[in-house]
Amino acid sequence: MAAGGVRAGMKPGRIVITVVAVVVIAALLTGLALPFWFGREAEKSYHAMLDQLSRGSWLHFAGKNYQRGWLRSTAETVVRQPDMPVEIIARHRISHGPFPWDRMLAGVWRLTPVQARITSEIFLAETDTGKPLPFPPLTAETTFRLNGGGDVHAEIPPIKQTGARGQVVDWRGLSGDLTFDREWKKVLFDVHMPALSVTAPEKQADLKMSRVSLHSDMREGVAGYYFGDGALNIDRIEIGSAAGHVSLQGLEISSTTRPDADNVNMVLRYKLDGLLTAEDRLGPGQLIIEVRHLDAASLMKFKNEIDAISRGNLPPPQAALMVAGKAITLLGGLSRKNPELEITRLSFKTPDGEISGHGKFVLKGRGRDLQDPMRLLTALSGRFEIGFPGPVLKRMLTPMIRRDIETFRHSGALNAEDMAKLDRQAMADIVDRVFPQYLARNEFTRLLVEDHGVYRLEVSIRQGQLLINGQPWHLPSRAALTP
Repeated sequence: MAAGGVRAGMKPGRIVITVVAVVVIAALLTGLALPFWFGREAEKSYHAMLDQLSRGSWLHFAGKNYQRGWLRSTAETVVRQPDMPVEIIARHRISHGPFPWDRMLAGVWRLTPVQARITSEIFLAETDTGKPLPFPPLTAETTFRLNGGGDVHAEIPPIKQTGARGQVVDWRGLSGDLTFDREWKKVLFDVHMPALSVTAPEKQADLKMSRVSLHSDMREGVAGYYFGDGALNIDRIEIGSAAGHVSLQGLEISSTTRPDADNVNMVLRYKLDGLLTAEDRLGPGQLIIEVRHLDAASLMKFKNEIDAISRGNLPPPQAALMVAGKAITLLGGLSRKNPELEITRLSFKTPDGEISGHGKFVLKGRGRDLQDPMRLLTALSGRFEIGFPGPVLKRMLTPMIRRDIETFRHSGALNAEDMAKLDRQAMADIVDRVFPQYLARNEFTRLLVEDHGVYRLEVSIRQGQLLINGQPWHLPSRAALTP
């Protein structure tokens, strides 16, 4: 009764104040505890990310000097590869969630709850000494979301400097974005570089690249293999010197990998819009390769074994021998699914006609033991055909003919009067007349067979034997190539 009287006698205002005080105290205690808890979770996510990056690449990511505080932590990451003379050092400042209180106290307000935000400075250094190299550092911000996934935005500022040999490097910077889920089973990656130019001193080649982008969208699938799409695009590459100028336009290298039961099917594409020289414009060109029925488990086993060899810091000859042995074992494992490689399209256009080709090869090892390299060869079969228009071959061989004419001039076989008569038409007549002889002399063109103005070459493999145009191929003697 007394207690009930006290409760009944309490004023409403005092009750409200008491409730508010309890709520405030609880909020304060929670606010004090949450950054500590999120800091611990952020450390777990940090080490899990390093472990995933190490397992997913040929690089080794090592965490050092992790210092966990209440509102924030600091850490350092070292990225190494045994065969590289440089290492990557990243220094991090980690702001704990759910809200980055240390940043908010500094006036940077972001109210979206997160597990942690990490600001990083990344630079290259010599492996032996740890001395930073003279390159601008990469800055990055990583956000770990509450669900364990996250994203990274990284940038390298523009730089313009003169190298030790007098070359001027003008790099317009780089930016990249990476998004990943909690278990790193979905990874999206994009990198953009506006431009890069290297202007060299006299008598050396200059280099210019513009609008470079790299894209990758991958998801983990059967046997841990990552499926998806990737592409490298370069708008223009220019190489120029006193000897000439070459420009590549619209270069694209892309891949698509898709699961097929427990296999991997892959499409590789190479495209070029144009190749420009001082005399000609060539292209467009395209090469499409399809690879089918690759056993995903064998591919992942091979990758893990190669990664282990790479991290083993073995002498290069020993490592190369081990890789060769693993590659033979891989081919034997893949052969059980009868994998195929097909060149579905090969095309390159020139002012004198189109070079085209196609082919398909199959490794038939189902039901056979193909760990022996010789048995692997006998299990491989297929054919590839390529065709060159006659005018294209004439253009290819004309420089050889011109060099021989110049040799005749220096030897005295041709005098100044003879050389004066070699105008454009005369040179064309000479090329037409000696063209069959030069076809027979060249180690490649001598294998071609003329078919209605198109010179074709068929390469096939049957039961371990290499055939050229249906005939067994033998290495020619030097005497056979002497005119």
